[in-house]
Amino acid sequence: MHLNTHVLLVLTLVAACVAIAVKWIRLPYSIALVVAGLMIGVFHLLPEVHMTPEIILMVFLPALLFEASWNLNLHVLKKCYKPVLAFATIGVFISTIVVGYVIHFLAQVDLLIALMFGAMISATDPISVLAFFKKMGIEKRLVTILEGESLLNDGTAVVLFRILMASAIAGGALSPTDILVQFTLVTFGGVGLGIAVGAFASWLTRFFDDHLLEITLTIVSAYGAFVGAEHFHVSGVMAVLVAGIIMGNYGSRTHMSPTTRLAVDSFWEYAAFIAESLVFLLIGLQIEINLLVKYAPQIGVAIIAILAGRFVVIYGLAPFVSTAKYPIPGSWRHLLFWGGLRGSLCMAMALSLPSNFPMRESLMVTTFGVALFTLFVQGLSFEPLVNLLKVSKAKTSDLKYLALNEELKQYRLQLERLQSAKMRKEDYLQEKQSLEHKIAEAEMLVFKLREEDISVADIERIQIERALIQAQRDCLNLLARQDKVSKASLEDFRHRIDEKYEALKRDTMARSTDSADAKAVEDLLVAPDDEASANIETVQGSATDGAIEDGPAVNVALDPSKPSEKS
Repeated sequence: MHLNTHVLLVLTLVAACVAIAVKWIRLPYSIALVVAGLMIGVFHLLPEVHMTPEIILMVFLPALLFEASWNLNLHVLKKCYKPVLAFATIGVFISTIVVGYVIHFLAQVDLLIALMFGAMISATDPISVLAFFKKMGIEKRLVTILEGESLLNDGTAVVLFRILMASAIAGGALSPTDILVQFTLVTFGGVGLGIAVGAFASWLTRFFDDHLLEITLTIVSAYGAFVGAEHFHVSGVMAVLVAGIIMGNYGSRTHMSPTTRLAVDSFWEYAAFIAESLVFLLIGLQIEINLLVKYAPQIGVAIIAILAGRFVVIYGLAPFVSTAKYPIPGSWRHLLFWGGLRGSLCMAMALSLPSNFPMRESLMVTTFGVALFTLFVQGLSFEPLVNLLKVSKAKTSDLKYLALNEELKQYRLQLERLQSAKMRKEDYLQEKQSLEHKIAEAEMLVFKLREEDISVADIERIQIERALIQAQRDCLNLLARQDKVSKASLEDFRHRIDEKYEALKRDTMARSTDSADAKAVEDLLVAPDDEASANIETVQGSATDGAIEDGPAVNVALDPSKPSEKS
């Protein structure tokens, strides 16, 4: 039977129980889910559930891809775009060829079918590895390389697999040149569609600021990009990835309020959690022990083939994409090699093979066997490998320093964009003032962290308190623009906020022992009383026409002594 409401609810409950259990047992969540699914299947605790390619490709995959691309920091990706692109494009072709020829010679499989299997098994899915990396605080660039490669090679592997499958069905009618041309057209067609969807959705967000509407817009963008790409016979994976990257790095940063962005982030975090949980449970449910035993020799050959392919890709391409500024040391290469896990996308591609396709059962079971090997053997041995290689973890202060520099770049970029923005003079001055103070604060914190005058905990506290005060001011200005509060109330709140700001200034200056530092802090934390009050009074007298009420933003507590949960 397919997924129905009863089975779906039971699987969701199982996923919740597993999520609670892994808090106390040292087992990656994804692997624990596969074990739970395996137990359910072996003991027939649920009616038989079939994992169809439609469930994976049309329901779960767009959600997983969009959530990952939405959160993919484009500025961090720029630092490691060379290895990501090399591993996800050239690497997929190399892996396909190596795996295909190993399977062809060792398992006596037709070369075209073996190459198709190589493309199918080249899509990596290192969810458990990435979760471990983030938990251990491994350097962000290594995490981004592995995550970026996984996202992009999903698209390239699916495109190559479908072209080779069509060629195999047609009896090898496509030449290598035809395959390369089709691959280019389908891939870049998906990229183009993703750009169009992401840019259009980002443009739409400028006309309203409602978290429910914008969550709906992101859902339509994610699934619309995939369905549209399938309709036009281009890459749906690439379309969703590009749309998510554009909306996450541009649309959400320029046109969404912080509270709306938090709501969208929370929604997609939960959607990805549910999708990931159900996918790995379904993987466990699909396992048939007797078939794994039957095709054990083929599975063994395939494991050798994928390890050989991964070895050639990582150790062959890494020297060409490692630079003096952004090196890929030997320990990283070992982790990238061993971290190439396989997961649900490989299985979905195997299940999508036509029922009369040659060796269909063998290819499906082999794919499942390889995925299980990577999940259990490679996944469970990854933490000991990290400890053995003594891979350095980013220091908390280093992480904070990098985050502050990244924040500084974002503020400066926003300030540049503001110069060409079309808005009222009062709004322009208010936004400009806000950005200039954020830049000054970030510069001061970067300087002080470099000089180690204050601890990282102090910096975090100052940033949080400064952000709370800024949020309260933003909310006050919003109420003034919408003409919802009397002038007397605005003045009262403004004075209370400024008192809180002065207290923060005194506390920060007290921690600065050096006189130059104290002067810098004093210059930074001077509250713009006159200009701020002028802005509030001006916008109160001329509320914007057709203002849309931003519910979550208005809920920010204006009394600094009583910050709300939203703050």
